[in-house]
Amino acid sequence: MDFQPSVSLSHAGFHVFDMDTEVKFFTEVFGLRVTDRGVLGDRGEIAFLGADPRDHHQLVLYEGRTNTDEVHHNHVSFRVDSLQRLREIRAALDRHAGVTGVHTVNHGNAWSVYCFDPEGNRTEAFVDTPWHVSQPYEDALELDRPDDEIIEATGKMLADDPTAQPFDKWRAQFAEKLREAGADAG
Repeated sequence: MDFQPSVSLSHAGFHVFDMDTEVKFFTEVFGLRVTDRGVLGDRGEIAFLGADPRDHHQLVLYEGRTNTDEVHHNHVSFRVDSLQRLREIRAALDRHAGVTGVHTVNHGNAWSVYCFDPEGNRTEAFVDTPWHVSQPYEDALELDRPDDEIIEATGKMLADDPTAQPFDKWRAQFAEKLREAGADAG
């Protein structure tokens, strides 16, 4: 019988001194592509980079790193296979000694639970939604609601967003962009 993990490592995020320099580095050296870039409220600019059409991003860069930052790591993220598994993780976080800042977020393309582990490292667990929407995107997530209500509420939330589309369509378009970039490089 094949082992199927209930979580998989998805992406990492880092605070950076110079957004343009770091985006250039990761795109030119590693071949990542900017999948989205924008400003999230007063938290500043965020750049999402990826090279795999199965995921919106594998790397997130956050502006605002300072010389006094002891930690420039923003978070590590784990993909889970269902809203039920996400609820189980949230419940475990709520019970785990030393965990702080547990909160849920609807990113439109993912339903997420964030927290700080006992040493203060930020982590995320998420499950993909059926949609892609340009990032950054953040809204409330009532994870205690039934799955069908969460799905319906997210669909309504994205209905008027011109960037919203089925995730499968976005993945196919991103795969094509990666193929074209590879052909241009060769």
